[in-house]
Amino acid sequence: MATVGNFALDLWLLARHAYASALFRLAVGTTLVIASLGKISSGSVFIEEVKDYHLLPDALAQVFGTALPWVEIIVGSLLILGLITTFAAGVGALASLSLVIANAVVLARGLNLECGCFGDVATLQTREAIIIDSIMLIMCLLILVRRGDFLSLDLWLRRRKLTRPML
Repeated sequence: MATVGNFALDLWLLARHAYASALFRLAVGTTLVIASLGKISSGSVFIEEVKDYHLLPDALAQVFGTALPWVEIIVGSLLILGLITTFAAGVGALASLSLVIANAVVLARGLNLECGCFGDVATLQTREAIIIDSIMLIMCLLILVRRGDFLSLDLWLRRRKLTRPML
């Protein structure tokens, strides 16, 4: 039992490392940008897939299906650049959580739909989407816990602000 505890502690310490946080930022950001580009290129297909989940009224499903790809591309770009990282990771975590919940509800109903997560780029079933979205949620939460400044514009802007001469 102590081995499991040591492994968990080692994993936690590794996840809190500055380089790991940068890796998480790049992984989540890249995934979000690829997913958004796939959804945008597929047009209204993603909106129909959101409606097929029957979780939201049609008008709200239309808004969610239209807005999500644009939110993903903005948040993904911010994470890749390391700009407004805390905000971007928080929005990314909320988006991932909403997708985990939606896919879990679909699975609880006994369905295994194609999620449309990556549009035309890749086809995923609900179970696969839950795994990917859960991993992204965990990485976003770890970014929030460890504000990874390594290779980020946030750090550069903060340093520039501190070194600017006072007038």
